[in-house]
Amino acid sequence: MKKYVLAGLLGAACAMPAAALEHDVVIDHADGPIAADYKGSVTIETKQVGTVGVAGRPSTLRCRWTATLNVERVAQVGETLRSQRTLTSDDVASGSRPGWCESNAEAIDRLVDSRRDSFRAAMLALVDQDRSAILAEAESARSTNRDG
Repeated sequence: MKKYVLAGLLGAACAMPAAALEHDVVIDHADGPIAADYKGSVTIETKQVGTVGVAGRPSTLRCRWTATLNVERVAQVGETLRSQRTLTSDDVASGSRPGWCESNAEAIDRLVDSRRDSFRAAMLALVDQDRSAILAEAESARSTNRDG
């Protein structure tokens, strides 16, 4: 199984703006606004399956691929709290292509690029899920500061 990461949006080979997998959120909190910055990257894992056919027999050679979304979050509450977290959404896109994985790398990149809306939707779902974690961290820091 091979892995490669397409940073920024989906990589330099893809013709998409680098800012497309970035998202900023400001959450109101008693200690002040919480600014959270999210930056996403896509990891594609490939797995070679099947065999090359002998003369006169068809080949069963295929490349199976899976794309995972990784989002790095940095949240800041004033000067008191800085929180970092990595969020992951597995199997946002997947598929298979006939032949060798190495020879299908560009085609797989184009397939992943064509599904950028799925990655954006998955990122926004992770951002929504992360809101409660940010608020819990801010409340924990607030109670620690009050008690200490």
